[in-house]
Amino acid sequence: MTNFFPIKSLFSILKKNGNSIAIEQSDKSYTYKDFCNMVKNLSKSIISVRKNSTVAIIGEKNVLSYVSIFSTLLSGGTYIPISASSPKKRIVEILSSTKIDVIICRKNKIKTFQRIFPKISFFSENSLSLKKNIFEIKNKKPNNLAYIIFTSGSTGSPKGVCISRKSLEHYVKWLKLNLKIKKGIKCSQFPEISFDLSVVDIYGTLCSGGTLCPVDTIYAKSFPGRYIKDRKINFIVCVPSLVDVVKNSGGLTKKNLATVKGIFFCGEPLLKRQVNDLFQVQNKMRILNAYGPTEATVSCTLKEVKLSNFSKNTNQSISIGKSIYGTKIKLLNNGKYSNNKGEILIFGKQVANGYLNLKENKNKFFKYKKNNFYFKTGDYVEVQKGEMYFKNRIDNQVKIKGHRIELDEITVCLNKFGISNVYTLIFFDKIICFYTDKKEVDNISLINFLKKYLPEYMIPNYIFPIKEFPLSQNGKIDTKALVKFTRKRIYG
Repeated sequence: MTNFFPIKSLFSILKKNGNSIAIEQSDKSYTYKDFCNMVKNLSKSIISVRKNSTVAIIGEKNVLSYVSIFSTLLSGGTYIPISASSPKKRIVEILSSTKIDVIICRKNKIKTFQRIFPKISFFSENSLSLKKNIFEIKNKKPNNLAYIIFTSGSTGSPKGVCISRKSLEHYVKWLKLNLKIKKGIKCSQFPEISFDLSVVDIYGTLCSGGTLCPVDTIYAKSFPGRYIKDRKINFIVCVPSLVDVVKNSGGLTKKNLATVKGIFFCGEPLLKRQVNDLFQVQNKMRILNAYGPTEATVSCTLKEVKLSNFSKNTNQSISIGKSIYGTKIKLLNNGKYSNNKGEILIFGKQVANGYLNLKENKNKFFKYKKNNFYFKTGDYVEVQKGEMYFKNRIDNQVKIKGHRIELDEITVCLNKFGISNVYTLIFFDKIICFYTDKKEVDNISLINFLKKYLPEYMIPNYIFPIKEFPLSQNGKIDTKALVKFTRKRIYG
Protein backbone atom coordinates (compact mmCIF):
# COMPACT_ATOMS: atom_id res chain seq x y z
CA MET A 1 0.00 0.00 0.00
CA THR A 2 2.93 2.34 0.68
CA ASN A 3 3.87 2.07 -3.01
CA PHE A 4 0.86 4.25 -3.88
CA PHE A 5 2.59 7.49 -4.93
CA PRO A 6 0.84 9.99 -2.59
CA ILE A 7 1.49 7.72 0.41
CA LYS A 8 5.03 6.93 -0.73
CA SER A 9 5.78 10.65 -1.08
CA LEU A 10 4.37 11.45 2.35
CA PHE A 11 6.44 8.82 4.16
CA SER A 12 9.61 9.66 2.23
CA ILE A 13 9.29 13.20 3.67
CA LEU A 14 8.96 11.64 7.14
CA LYS A 15 12.37 9.98 6.72
CA LYS A 16 14.09 13.13 5.46
CA ASN A 17 12.35 15.95 7.30
CA GLY A 18 10.15 14.40 9.99
CA ASN A 19 10.47 17.42 12.28
CA SER A 20 9.44 20.00 9.68
CA ILE A 21 5.91 21.43 9.96
CA ALA A 22 3.28 19.64 7.85
CA ILE A 23 0.16 21.50 9.03
CA GLU A 24 -0.04 24.95 10.61
CA GLN A 25 -3.54 25.62 11.91
CA SER A 26 -4.45 28.88 13.60
CA ASP A 27 -4.27 27.20 17.02
CA LYS A 28 -1.77 24.36 16.60
CA SER A 29 0.97 22.97 14.36
CA TYR A 30 1.86 19.36 13.49
CA THR A 31 5.15 17.98 12.21
CA TYR A 32 5.38 15.32 9.51
CA LYS A 33 6.29 12.89 12.28
CA ASP A 34 3.07 13.75 14.13
CA PHE A 35 1.02 13.60 10.96
CA CYS A 36 2.34 10.24 9.77
CA ASN A 37 1.81 8.68 13.19
CA MET A 38 -1.80 9.84 13.19
CA VAL A 39 -2.28 8.54 9.64
CA LYS A 40 -0.99 5.08 10.57
CA ASN A 41 -3.04 4.86 13.76
CA LEU A 42 -6.31 5.95 12.16
CA SER A 43 -5.64 3.65 9.20
CA LYS A 44 -5.41 0.71 11.59
CA SER A 45 -8.76 1.70 13.12
CA ILE A 46 -10.39 1.90 9.69
CA ILE A 47 -9.10 -1.55 8.73
CA SER A 48 -10.47 -2.96 12.00
CA VAL A 49 -13.96 -2.08 10.69
CA ARG A 50 -13.53 -3.53 7.22
CA LYS A 51 -10.80 -3.95 4.63
CA ASN A 52 -11.02 -1.49 1.74
CA SER A 53 -13.64 0.58 3.53
CA THR A 54 -15.64 3.40 2.00
CA VAL A 55 -15.11 6.34 4.35
CA ALA A 56 -17.23 9.49 4.47
CA ILE A 57 -15.28 12.47 5.80
CA ILE A 58 -17.70 15.14 7.03
CA GLY A 59 -14.98 17.64 7.61
CA GLU A 60 -13.56 21.10 7.81
CA LYS A 61 -10.15 22.50 6.92
CA ASN A 62 -8.26 20.89 9.79
CA VAL A 63 -5.92 18.07 10.74
CA LEU A 64 -8.78 15.58 11.26
CA SER A 65 -9.77 15.89 7.59
CA TYR A 66 -6.21 15.63 6.27
CA VAL A 67 -5.35 12.61 8.41
CA SER A 68 -8.64 10.95 7.41
CA ILE A 69 -7.87 11.36 3.70
CA PHE A 70 -4.41 9.78 3.87
CA SER A 71 -5.49 7.12 6.39
CA THR A 72 -8.27 5.95 4.09
CA LEU A 73 -5.89 5.67 1.14
CA LEU A 74 -3.27 3.88 3.27
CA SER A 75 -5.88 1.35 4.40
CA GLY A 76 -6.85 0.61 0.79
CA GLY A 77 -10.19 2.38 1.02
CA THR A 78 -12.12 5.08 -0.82
CA TYR A 79 -12.98 8.41 0.78
CA ILE A 80 -15.89 10.77 0.21
CA PRO A 81 -15.11 14.38 1.22
CA ILE A 82 -18.18 16.31 2.44
CA SER A 83 -18.12 19.85 3.82
CA ALA A 84 -19.40 19.94 7.40
CA SER A 85 -21.14 23.23 6.56
CA SER A 86 -23.37 21.54 3.94
CA PRO A 87 -27.09 21.25 4.79
CA LYS A 88 -27.86 18.16 6.88
CA LYS A 89 -30.38 16.83 4.33
CA ARG A 90 -27.81 17.10 1.56
CA ILE A 91 -25.20 15.24 3.63
CA VAL A 92 -27.71 12.49 4.45
CA GLU A 93 -28.65 12.22 0.76
CA ILE A 94 -24.99 11.73 -0.19
CA LEU A 95 -24.40 9.18 2.59
CA SER A 96 -27.55 7.26 1.62
CA SER A 97 -26.49 7.02 -2.02
CA THR A 98 -23.29 5.13 -1.20
CA LYS A 99 -22.38 2.03 0.80
CA ILE A 100 -20.59 3.71 3.69
CA ASP A 101 -18.58 1.65 6.19
CA VAL A 102 -17.11 4.49 8.25
CA ILE A 103 -18.04 8.12 8.97
CA ILE A 104 -15.37 10.48 10.29
CA CYS A 105 -16.55 13.81 11.73
CA ARG A 106 -16.16 16.02 14.77
CA LYS A 107 -17.28 14.45 18.04
CA ASN A 108 -20.15 16.93 18.46
CA LYS A 109 -21.72 15.77 15.17
CA ILE A 110 -21.65 12.01 15.79
CA LYS A 111 -25.04 11.81 17.54
CA THR A 112 -26.72 13.69 14.69
CA PHE A 113 -25.73 11.09 12.10
CA GLN A 114 -25.63 8.06 14.41
CA ARG A 115 -29.40 8.22 14.79
CA ILE A 116 -29.80 7.96 11.00
CA PHE A 117 -26.98 5.45 10.39
CA PRO A 118 -26.85 3.29 13.55
CA LYS A 119 -24.88 0.45 11.92
CA ILE A 120 -22.04 2.65 10.68
CA SER A 121 -18.74 2.96 12.59
CA PHE A 122 -17.79 6.50 13.65
CA PHE A 123 -14.41 8.09 14.33
CA SER A 124 -13.65 11.64 15.49
CA GLU A 125 -10.77 13.80 16.72
CA ASN A 126 -10.67 11.47 19.75
CA SER A 127 -9.42 8.75 17.39
CA LEU A 128 -6.27 10.69 16.49
CA SER A 129 -3.17 9.40 18.23
CA LEU A 130 0.41 10.66 18.07
CA LYS A 131 1.82 7.39 19.39
CA LYS A 132 4.44 5.77 17.16
CA ASN A 133 2.95 2.87 15.25
CA ILE A 134 5.02 0.19 13.49
CA PHE A 135 1.85 -1.29 12.03
CA GLU A 136 2.35 -2.14 8.33
CA ILE A 137 -0.48 -2.42 5.80
CA LYS A 138 -0.29 -5.71 3.92
CA ASN A 139 -3.43 -5.36 1.80
CA LYS A 140 -2.19 -5.80 -1.78
CA LYS A 141 -5.55 -5.18 -3.46
CA PRO A 142 -6.81 -1.70 -2.56
CA ASN A 143 -10.02 -0.26 -3.92
CA ASN A 144 -9.81 0.93 -7.49
CA LEU A 145 -11.30 4.29 -6.48
CA ALA A 146 -9.33 6.84 -4.44
CA TYR A 147 -12.26 9.17 -3.80
CA ILE A 148 -15.82 9.98 -4.80
CA ILE A 149 -16.60 13.69 -4.83
CA PHE A 150 -20.14 15.00 -5.18
CA THR A 151 -21.09 17.91 -7.41
CA SER A 152 -24.36 19.60 -8.32
CA GLY A 153 -26.66 17.37 -10.37
CA SER A 154 -29.23 18.27 -13.02
CA THR A 155 -31.71 15.71 -11.61
CA GLY A 156 -32.03 17.65 -8.37
CA SER A 157 -29.63 15.43 -6.42
CA PRO A 158 -25.84 15.75 -6.08
CA LYS A 159 -23.92 13.31 -8.29
CA GLY A 160 -20.77 11.42 -7.34
CA VAL A 161 -17.68 11.61 -9.57
CA CYS A 162 -15.50 8.50 -9.21
CA ILE A 163 -11.74 9.22 -9.31
CA SER A 164 -9.44 6.19 -9.47
CA ARG A 165 -6.16 5.74 -7.65
CA LYS A 166 -4.42 5.67 -11.00
CA SER A 167 -5.86 9.09 -11.94
CA LEU A 168 -5.02 10.64 -8.57
CA GLU A 169 -1.51 9.18 -8.65
CA HIS A 170 -0.85 10.68 -12.08
CA TYR A 171 -2.15 14.09 -10.99
CA VAL A 172 -0.14 14.18 -7.74
CA LYS A 173 3.05 13.43 -9.70
CA TRP A 174 2.22 16.36 -11.97
CA LEU A 175 1.52 18.63 -8.98
CA LYS A 176 4.87 17.85 -7.38
CA LEU A 177 6.71 18.60 -10.60
CA ASN A 178 4.89 21.81 -11.51
CA LEU A 179 3.95 23.55 -8.25
CA LYS A 180 7.52 23.22 -7.00
CA ILE A 181 6.53 23.31 -3.36
CA LYS A 182 9.27 22.16 -0.99
CA LYS A 183 10.33 22.25 2.65
CA GLY A 184 9.71 25.67 4.19
CA ILE A 185 7.14 26.73 1.60
CA LYS A 186 3.81 27.67 3.19
CA CYS A 187 0.74 26.93 1.08
CA SER A 188 -2.73 28.22 1.91
CA GLN A 189 -5.89 26.14 1.83
CA PHE A 190 -8.89 28.27 0.89
CA PRO A 191 -11.23 25.68 -0.77
CA GLU A 192 -13.41 23.38 1.35
CA ILE A 193 -12.54 19.67 1.23
CA SER A 194 -15.75 18.97 -0.72
CA PHE A 195 -14.48 21.21 -3.54
CA ASP A 196 -12.04 19.30 -5.77
CA LEU A 197 -9.64 22.28 -5.96
CA SER A 198 -8.63 21.31 -2.39
CA VAL A 199 -6.85 18.29 -3.93
CA VAL A 200 -4.23 20.72 -5.28
CA ASP A 201 -3.23 22.34 -1.99
CA ILE A 202 -3.61 19.23 0.20
CA TYR A 203 -1.65 16.79 -1.98
CA GLY A 204 0.54 19.39 -3.66
CA THR A 205 1.80 20.49 -0.24
CA LEU A 206 1.82 17.35 1.93
CA CYS A 207 3.37 15.17 -0.80
CA SER A 208 6.11 17.74 -1.41
CA GLY A 209 7.30 18.59 2.11
CA GLY A 210 5.70 22.02 2.40
CA THR A 211 3.50 23.41 5.17
CA LEU A 212 -0.27 23.44 4.66
CA CYS A 213 -2.00 26.45 6.24
CA PRO A 214 -5.80 26.10 6.32
CA VAL A 215 -7.92 29.26 6.25
CA ASP A 216 -9.77 28.18 9.39
CA THR A 217 -11.03 31.34 11.09
CA ILE A 218 -13.75 33.86 10.26
CA TYR A 219 -11.12 36.61 10.36
CA ALA A 220 -8.95 34.84 7.75
CA LYS A 221 -11.94 34.31 5.46
CA SER A 222 -13.08 37.93 5.82
CA PHE A 223 -9.62 39.49 5.39
CA PRO A 224 -7.61 37.07 3.22
CA GLY A 225 -4.97 39.68 2.42
CA ARG A 226 -4.08 40.11 6.09
CA TYR A 227 -4.17 36.32 6.56
CA ILE A 228 -1.59 35.93 3.77
CA LYS A 229 0.65 38.52 5.44
CA ASP A 230 0.23 37.27 9.02
CA ARG A 231 0.89 33.62 8.11
CA LYS A 232 3.67 34.55 5.63
CA ILE A 233 2.05 32.49 2.86
CA ASN A 234 4.32 31.64 -0.09
CA PHE A 235 1.94 29.75 -2.37
CA ILE A 236 -1.80 30.20 -2.88
CA VAL A 237 -4.36 27.83 -4.45
CA CYS A 238 -7.69 29.51 -5.15
CA VAL A 239 -10.41 30.53 -7.60
CA PRO A 240 -9.78 33.81 -9.48
CA SER A 241 -12.61 35.63 -7.70
CA LEU A 242 -10.52 35.54 -4.49
CA VAL A 243 -8.46 38.36 -6.04
CA ASP A 244 -11.59 40.52 -5.99
CA VAL A 245 -12.36 39.53 -2.39
CA VAL A 246 -8.83 40.53 -1.33
CA LYS A 247 -9.09 43.81 -3.25
CA ASN A 248 -12.56 44.70 -1.95
CA SER A 249 -11.46 44.11 1.64
CA GLY A 250 -8.52 46.49 1.16
CA GLY A 251 -5.96 43.70 1.31
CA LEU A 252 -4.38 43.85 -2.15
CA THR A 253 -1.16 45.58 -1.09
CA LYS A 254 2.58 45.04 -1.56
CA LYS A 255 2.94 44.51 2.17
CA ASN A 256 0.32 41.75 2.31
CA LEU A 257 1.61 39.88 -0.75
CA ALA A 258 5.33 40.37 -0.09
CA THR A 259 5.96 36.67 0.72
CA VAL A 260 3.86 35.21 -2.14
CA LYS A 261 5.96 33.36 -4.72
CA GLY A 262 3.18 31.72 -6.72
CA ILE A 263 -0.59 31.39 -7.22
CA PHE A 264 -2.45 28.47 -8.79
CA PHE A 265 -5.82 29.51 -10.23
CA CYS A 266 -8.58 27.14 -11.29
CA GLY A 267 -12.36 26.81 -11.14
CA GLU A 268 -13.46 29.80 -13.23
CA PRO A 269 -12.04 32.12 -15.94
CA LEU A 270 -9.06 34.19 -14.80
CA LEU A 271 -9.64 37.78 -15.94
CA LYS A 272 -6.97 40.09 -17.33
CA ARG A 273 -7.89 42.82 -14.83
CA GLN A 274 -7.32 40.38 -11.94
CA VAL A 275 -3.82 39.51 -13.16
CA ASN A 276 -3.12 43.20 -13.70
CA ASP A 277 -4.15 43.92 -10.10
CA LEU A 278 -1.71 41.27 -8.86
CA PHE A 279 1.20 42.40 -11.01
CA GLN A 280 0.64 45.97 -9.83
CA VAL A 281 1.59 44.95 -6.28
CA GLN A 282 3.86 41.94 -6.89
CA ASN A 283 5.27 41.35 -10.39
CA LYS A 284 7.73 38.58 -9.54
CA MET A 285 5.22 35.88 -8.53
CA ARG A 286 4.43 32.84 -10.68
CA ILE A 287 0.82 32.87 -11.87
CA LEU A 288 -0.45 29.46 -13.00
CA ASN A 289 -3.83 29.41 -14.72
CA ALA A 290 -5.43 25.97 -15.00
CA TYR A 291 -8.66 24.54 -16.35
CA GLY A 292 -10.43 21.27 -15.71
CA PRO A 293 -13.72 19.73 -14.62
CA THR A 294 -14.04 17.50 -11.56
CA GLU A 295 -14.38 14.58 -14.00
CA ALA A 296 -10.76 15.08 -15.11
CA THR A 297 -9.20 15.02 -11.61
CA VAL A 298 -9.25 18.76 -10.92
CA SER A 299 -7.26 20.27 -13.82
CA CYS A 300 -5.92 19.19 -17.20
CA THR A 301 -4.46 22.36 -18.79
CA LEU A 302 -1.91 24.93 -17.69
CA LYS A 303 -0.80 28.41 -18.69
CA GLU A 304 2.01 30.15 -16.83
CA VAL A 305 1.37 33.88 -16.96
CA LYS A 306 4.38 36.17 -16.89
CA LEU A 307 4.63 39.92 -17.06
CA SER A 308 6.21 39.60 -20.52
CA ASN A 309 3.45 37.50 -22.12
CA PHE A 310 0.64 39.10 -20.13
CA SER A 311 1.03 42.51 -21.79
CA LYS A 312 0.42 40.91 -25.21
CA ASN A 313 -2.95 39.47 -24.16
CA THR A 314 -5.84 41.33 -25.84
CA ASN A 315 -8.67 39.25 -24.36
CA GLN A 316 -10.64 40.02 -21.21
CA SER A 317 -9.72 36.58 -19.85
CA ILE A 318 -6.43 34.69 -19.66
CA SER A 319 -5.74 31.65 -21.84
CA ILE A 320 -6.35 28.30 -20.16
CA GLY A 321 -3.14 27.04 -21.75
CA LYS A 322 -2.43 23.63 -23.23
CA SER A 323 -3.19 20.10 -22.05
CA ILE A 324 -0.81 18.75 -19.41
CA TYR A 325 1.24 15.56 -19.68
CA GLY A 326 -0.93 12.44 -19.81
CA THR A 327 -4.04 14.22 -21.06
CA LYS A 328 -5.22 15.20 -24.52
CA ILE A 329 -7.84 17.70 -25.61
CA LYS A 330 -9.90 17.78 -28.78
CA LEU A 331 -12.51 20.34 -29.83
CA LEU A 332 -15.87 19.26 -31.23
CA ASN A 333 -17.77 21.81 -33.32
CA ASN A 334 -21.06 20.89 -35.05
CA GLY A 335 -20.22 17.18 -34.86
CA LYS A 336 -16.72 17.54 -36.34
CA TYR A 337 -13.27 17.99 -34.82
CA SER A 338 -11.98 21.55 -35.10
CA ASN A 339 -8.70 23.36 -34.51
CA ASN A 340 -10.36 26.73 -34.04
CA LYS A 341 -13.32 26.39 -31.68
CA GLY A 342 -15.70 23.93 -30.09
CA GLU A 343 -16.65 21.89 -27.04
CA ILE A 344 -13.73 20.45 -25.06
CA LEU A 345 -13.34 16.67 -25.06
CA ILE A 346 -10.80 15.31 -22.56
CA PHE A 347 -8.86 12.08 -23.11
CA GLY A 348 -6.22 10.51 -20.89
CA LYS A 349 -5.14 9.18 -17.53
CA GLN A 350 -7.01 11.69 -15.41
CA VAL A 351 -10.49 11.08 -16.82
CA ALA A 352 -12.80 9.78 -14.07
CA ASN A 353 -14.31 6.31 -13.96
CA GLY A 354 -17.71 7.90 -14.55
CA TYR A 355 -20.46 8.82 -12.11
CA LEU A 356 -21.58 6.73 -9.17
CA ASN A 357 -24.98 6.31 -10.79
CA LEU A 358 -24.12 4.77 -14.17
CA LYS A 359 -27.28 6.17 -15.77
CA GLU A 360 -25.78 9.66 -15.47
CA ASN A 361 -22.79 8.63 -17.65
CA LYS A 362 -24.95 8.80 -20.77
CA ASN A 363 -23.91 11.64 -23.10
CA LYS A 364 -20.88 12.46 -20.92
CA PHE A 365 -18.42 9.54 -20.80
CA PHE A 366 -17.55 7.62 -23.97
CA LYS A 367 -15.24 4.64 -24.49
CA TYR A 368 -12.62 5.06 -27.20
CA LYS A 369 -10.22 2.21 -26.32
CA LYS A 370 -10.35 -0.78 -24.02
CA ASN A 371 -10.97 0.60 -20.51
CA ASN A 372 -10.22 4.13 -21.73
CA PHE A 373 -12.83 6.89 -21.74
CA TYR A 374 -13.10 10.48 -22.82
CA PHE A 375 -15.26 13.09 -21.16
CA LYS A 376 -17.54 15.52 -23.01
CA THR A 377 -17.27 18.66 -20.88
CA GLY A 378 -19.95 21.04 -22.15
CA ASP A 379 -17.30 23.82 -22.05
CA TYR A 380 -16.93 25.84 -25.26
CA VAL A 381 -13.60 27.47 -26.16
CA GLU A 382 -12.08 29.45 -29.03
CA VAL A 383 -8.46 29.22 -30.19
CA GLN A 384 -6.54 32.42 -30.89
CA LYS A 385 -2.88 32.33 -31.93
CA GLY A 386 -2.63 28.76 -30.68
CA GLU A 387 -4.11 29.60 -27.24
CA MET A 388 -7.46 28.32 -25.90
CA TYR A 389 -9.87 30.80 -24.30
CA PHE A 390 -12.99 29.74 -22.39
CA LYS A 391 -16.17 31.28 -23.80
CA ASN A 392 -19.25 29.68 -22.30
CA ARG A 393 -21.20 26.56 -21.35
CA ILE A 394 -23.41 24.81 -23.88
CA ASP A 395 -25.81 23.51 -21.23
CA ASN A 396 -27.59 24.69 -18.08
CA GLN A 397 -24.53 24.46 -15.85
CA VAL A 398 -22.68 27.46 -14.41
CA LYS A 399 -19.80 28.15 -12.05
CA ILE A 400 -19.86 30.70 -9.26
CA LYS A 401 -16.65 31.25 -7.29
CA GLY A 402 -15.41 27.95 -8.69
CA HIS A 403 -18.40 25.92 -7.51
CA ARG A 404 -20.23 23.98 -10.18
CA ILE A 405 -23.96 24.64 -10.13
CA GLU A 406 -26.62 22.87 -12.14
CA LEU A 407 -29.43 25.41 -12.36
CA ASP A 408 -31.85 22.49 -12.76
CA GLU A 409 -31.02 21.35 -9.21
CA ILE A 410 -32.25 24.71 -7.90
CA THR A 411 -35.39 24.37 -10.02
CA VAL A 412 -36.10 20.90 -8.59
CA CYS A 413 -35.85 22.27 -5.03
CA LEU A 414 -38.26 25.08 -5.89
CA ASN A 415 -40.63 22.45 -7.29
CA LYS A 416 -40.40 20.56 -3.97
CA PHE A 417 -41.50 23.72 -2.20
CA GLY A 418 -44.56 23.89 -4.44
CA ILE A 419 -43.52 26.31 -7.18
CA SER A 420 -44.03 24.60 -10.53
CA ASN A 421 -43.22 27.13 -13.26
CA VAL A 422 -39.63 28.31 -12.72
CA TYR A 423 -36.76 29.76 -14.75
CA THR A 424 -33.29 30.47 -13.34
CA LEU A 425 -30.45 32.53 -14.77
CA ILE A 426 -27.15 34.10 -13.70
CA PHE A 427 -26.77 37.89 -13.60
CA PHE A 428 -23.28 39.16 -12.64
CA ASP A 429 -22.57 36.08 -10.48
CA LYS A 430 -26.00 36.37 -8.86
CA ILE A 431 -28.57 33.56 -9.03
CA ILE A 432 -31.92 34.96 -10.15
CA CYS A 433 -35.11 32.85 -10.11
CA PHE A 434 -38.39 33.76 -11.80
CA TYR A 435 -41.74 32.04 -11.30
CA THR A 436 -45.21 32.56 -12.77
CA ASP A 437 -47.31 30.69 -10.20
CA LYS A 438 -50.30 32.81 -9.16
CA LYS A 439 -50.17 31.89 -5.46
CA GLU A 440 -48.24 34.19 -3.15
CA VAL A 441 -44.89 32.89 -1.93
CA ASP A 442 -43.30 33.93 1.34
CA ASN A 443 -39.65 34.45 0.40
CA ILE A 444 -38.35 33.95 3.96
CA SER A 445 -40.09 30.57 4.23
CA LEU A 446 -38.81 29.65 0.76
CA ILE A 447 -35.19 30.55 1.54
CA ASN A 448 -35.32 28.62 4.84
CA PHE A 449 -36.67 25.61 2.92
CA LEU A 450 -33.90 25.81 0.30
CA LYS A 451 -31.21 26.01 2.99
CA LYS A 452 -32.23 22.53 4.12
CA TYR A 453 -31.28 21.08 0.74
CA LEU A 454 -28.79 23.41 -0.95
CA PRO A 455 -25.34 24.67 0.09
CA GLU A 456 -25.01 28.41 0.71
CA TYR A 457 -23.47 29.14 -2.71
CA MET A 458 -26.57 27.69 -4.48
CA ILE A 459 -29.21 29.75 -2.64
CA PRO A 460 -30.84 32.26 -5.07
CA ASN A 461 -29.90 35.88 -4.49
CA TYR A 462 -33.24 37.13 -5.87
CA ILE A 463 -36.61 35.45 -6.48
CA PHE A 464 -39.02 37.39 -8.66
CA PRO A 465 -42.69 36.62 -9.41
CA ILE A 466 -43.76 37.62 -12.94
CA LYS A 467 -47.06 37.31 -14.80
CA GLU A 468 -45.61 35.29 -17.67
CA PHE A 469 -42.25 34.44 -19.20
CA PRO A 470 -41.31 36.71 -22.12
CA LEU A 471 -40.77 34.70 -25.33
CA SER A 472 -38.47 35.30 -28.28
CA GLN A 473 -39.54 34.96 -31.92
CA ASN A 474 -38.69 31.26 -31.94
CA GLY A 475 -40.92 30.63 -28.91
CA LYS A 476 -38.12 30.20 -26.36
CA ILE A 477 -37.85 32.12 -23.09
CA ASP A 478 -36.31 35.52 -23.85
CA THR A 479 -33.36 35.66 -21.44
CA LYS A 480 -32.38 39.16 -22.62
CA ALA A 481 -35.78 40.47 -21.55
CA LEU A 482 -35.38 38.78 -18.15
CA VAL A 483 -31.92 40.30 -17.72
CA LYS A 484 -33.36 43.73 -18.53
CA PHE A 485 -36.15 43.14 -15.99
CA THR A 486 -33.55 42.06 -13.38
CA ARG A 487 -31.33 45.10 -13.96
CA LYS A 488 -34.31 47.42 -13.51
CA ARG A 489 -35.51 45.68 -10.31
CA ILE A 490 -32.06 45.66 -8.71
CA TYR A 491 -30.62 48.97 -9.87
CA GLY A 492 -33.80 50.90 -10.69
